[in-house]
Amino acid sequence: MGERLHAALFDFAGTLFSDRALREVHLEQLRFVATASGAPDDLDAVALRAAYRHGMGVSGRALMGRSSYSHRALFGGAFRAMAESLGGSIDDATVREAVDRQYRTTIDHAVLRDDAIATLIALRDRGVHTQIVSNIDDEQLQPMVRGMGLDAVLDAWTSSDEAGSCKPDPAIYRYALQKAGCEPSAALFVGDSIGHDIAGPSKLGMRTAWLTADAKRGRDDHSPDHEITTLFEVVGIVDGVNG
Repeated sequence: MGERLHAALFDFAGTLFSDRALREVHLEQLRFVATASGAPDDLDAVALRAAYRHGMGVSGRALMGRSSYSHRALFGGAFRAMAESLGGSIDDATVREAVDRQYRTTIDHAVLRDDAIATLIALRDRGVHTQIVSNIDDEQLQPMVRGMGLDAVLDAWTSSDEAGSCKPDPAIYRYALQKAGCEPSAALFVGDSIGHDIAGPSKLGMRTAWLTADAKRGRDDHSPDHEITTLFEVVGIVDGVNG
């Protein structure tokens, strides 16, 4: 059976809440960037999203290899590169405004998965430490934790901002495990990204559960210990290990 599970660590976006559900409201930020860049007013959603994906690729590659970066810089770089791909440019003030809008929209409109609260309560009732471990800036995470009522059902939350480390850099997992007070072998990491939530934790010796609802496979071929379609299945995994 192996070592008992002492902690369940959860990714945030794509895991405790669906980031796909924000696609429509986030489209407004893409329109804002396109308009500010001087792009034609008749660009449709497909074109706007393609330009943003290109921008995110450019920004991500610029930050590649860093163990830590601010997500305000990541999104800002993506919006700037998006504008350039549309044949224009945006100034620093517009970049800041675009990121501000993106953050406000996420804070205001993100909704937890239907079984998120019940899952976290059930785990705490079993004596299992619950914690968010997310690549996110604190200016987003803190109001979202409070606004969603997660501060009442979590033992801790860790941002890449606080840890000074972004998944899959190992330091963020070690930082979170220190909060949980356990070794990697006593922790289960739950998330939707193979690279960030499966490969990274696995390399440290954590068990993993891959949530496939908004799954992001990426380039990493690591296999999770468990594949789940709902969050509440985590409770069954813990019960199966702990008895």
